[in-house]
Amino acid sequence: MVLPGAKNTLRRRAFFVTGIKALAGLFGLGLGIPLAGFFLSPALKKGRQEWISIAEVTQLRDGEPTKITYRYARKDGWRMSETRRMAFVLKQADGGVMALTNRCTHLGCGVDWNSVTQRFTCPCHGGAFDAQGRVLEGPPPKPLARLPVKVEADTIFIQDAYA
Repeated sequence: MVLPGAKNTLRRRAFFVTGIKALAGLFGLGLGIPLAGFFLSPALKKGRQEWISIAEVTQLRDGEPTKITYRYARKDGWRMSETRRMAFVLKQADGGVMALTNRCTHLGCGVDWNSVTQRFTCPCHGGAFDAQGRVLEGPPPKPLARLPVKVEADTIFIQDAYA
C-alpha cells in the first residue's frame, strides 16, 4: 500500500540532496581555486624578473668594485613594498660590467670591499673573496653570487637575486 504523497516526499528529498551536493561543490570550488593559485603562483613568477636600473657606467672605477645601493618596488602577493638592496659592480678590463651580491655564501652576512687588501671581507667568520667573487679564505663554501647584468645607453641594469 502506497501512502498518498509518498512520491512527493521522495522527489523533495532527492531535490534537497542534489541541492546540498551542488552547494558543497560550489564551496569546494571556491576554496580550490585560491589554493591552486597559491601553489602554482611561484612557478608562474619564476621567469618574470624585472631589470632594475642601478647606476651609470661613468660612476664606476676601473678594476675596483663599487658598492651601489638600489631600491625597487617588490610585489609580495597583493602587497607592494619598496625594497633596498646593495650590490658590488665592477667594470672589467674588457669594458664589460659584472655585478655581485654583497652576501657571504657562508651565513649571509654583508661583505665589504677593502681597497687596501683588494678583497671582499666578511665580518662574521673571516671569509675573504677576490674582486671576481672567488673564495680566497675562510668558511664560505662557494663564490659570491653573480647577478645578471645588461648595459643600455650607459645605464647598468641588473636582475635582483631575491626579487
